[in-house]
Amino acid sequence: MMATSPRSDVDRFYIRIIVFKIFKVFPDDRGYLNPIDLKYLLKTIGKPNFLFSYQLISSSKEKNVFRGFHYQKPPDEQMKILIVHQGSIKDIIFPISSTKFSDIHEFDLEAGDVIVIPSNFAHGFYTKSSNVLLQYLTDKKFSPENYTGFNPKKYIQNSLPHSEFIISSKDKDLPELPF
Repeated sequence: MMATSPRSDVDRFYIRIIVFKIFKVFPDDRGYLNPIDLKYLLKTIGKPNFLFSYQLISSSKEKNVFRGFHYQKPPDEQMKILIVHQGSIKDIIFPISSTKFSDIHEFDLEAGDVIVIPSNFAHGFYTKSSNVLLQYLTDKKFSPENYTGFNPKKYIQNSLPHSEFIISSKDKDLPELPF
């Protein structure tokens, strides 16, 4: 497997956000196979010493499911590696200290794509297809006492005003975006 060049690169905030298409999905009439060589993945994304301590699988059956914007506060902030196994999403990230709507970065991702999300960024996504399957690798475990985020309502009103999304009550109860 050969990695392709990053599709997007954001150098603001002295952080590089990289999206790679590095996995080949092997479909057949039974389903698909999506092999992952973790050593190769970490080397390719420039994080060979990344020690993940927590894995999360996210499954969304419906199109237009919105999840986020989530992050963890210190001392349990998490760097995330997100792997798309099935379906397509619009991935949305921004620095948690941001005060400008223009600091939001969006990425169209599909099966085989990987994005690295820095620990000081809030993260959310919405499903552009049904049957989306995502895998997160994080460098710190889930911490309920430090888990928080922002309500996506203002983002949706500004960016996707004519769209209807499925949003959890937990995400609806999060604080408003700071911009």
